[in-house]
Amino acid sequence: ALANDLGCEFLLINASDENGVNTIRDKVVGFATSMSFDEKPKIIIFDEADRMSPDAQMTLRGYIDKFQDNCRFILTCNFIAKIIPALKEEGGRTMMFEFDMRKPEYTKELKEQIVKRMCGILKFEGIEYDTETVKALVEQHYPSIRSITTVLQKYSMMHGKIDSNILEYANIGDEFTKLILAKKWTESRKYIAEKGLSYTDVYSFMMNYVVPELKNKGDAIINIADYEFKSNLSSDPSIQMAACLIELFACV
Repeated sequence: ALANDLGCEFLLINASDENGVNTIRDKVVGFATSMSFDEKPKIIIFDEADRMSPDAQMTLRGYIDKFQDNCRFILTCNFIAKIIPALKEEGGRTMMFEFDMRKPEYTKELKEQIVKRMCGILKFEGIEYDTETVKALVEQHYPSIRSITTVLQKYSMMHGKIDSNILEYANIGDEFTKLILAKKWTESRKYIAEKGLSYTDVYSFMMNYVVPELKNKGDAIINIADYEFKSNLSSDPSIQMAACLIELFACV
């Protein structure tokens, strides 16, 4: 939207999929080396730049310097800690803007916009839905838009519509606690995947509801905190969750 408003040519790179050094080199160089038709600077957008490897980010740093006269670079990310210092240093190559969806002054409006967007998608796909149920689902998973869309997608594929039962489907319940206490590793991972649960929600649930049921609560808390932190830095958070479950089993 910003690039369109400015009337600039732009290149959008989905860094969650296209995050290798060669991909960045081929796409960026090919786009940046040619001049724009109207002499306006070009814009290159890396969506989910935190999914890029450190080597790829270092390569990008060089291109930002090399093409600064012709291009502007925009990077979006979920976890700023996964962006290398050279790309986020104060007074350096970039300016950082933080959008915190949990700030009270933004929450009400953002929730309304998410509900409107989700209902619009469901209507476009021809899926029957109840607006109040969608609102409740947004309340349940906010601010994780990815969790909301994943749950809606999986539930609609199974049932062909969105009804109030989705709230129970999307809720992490006693069944998950029982799986951990029974040390059922495969079933626990399957439960998380089938429900489309965000790992952030799962770590929070384990801390608040599983830990009280464990014998060694101290080690369990330390393990959850450690793996939750590592998950934010990992290119594949599912591996961290798998390891965390094994550690929790030792605390049962």
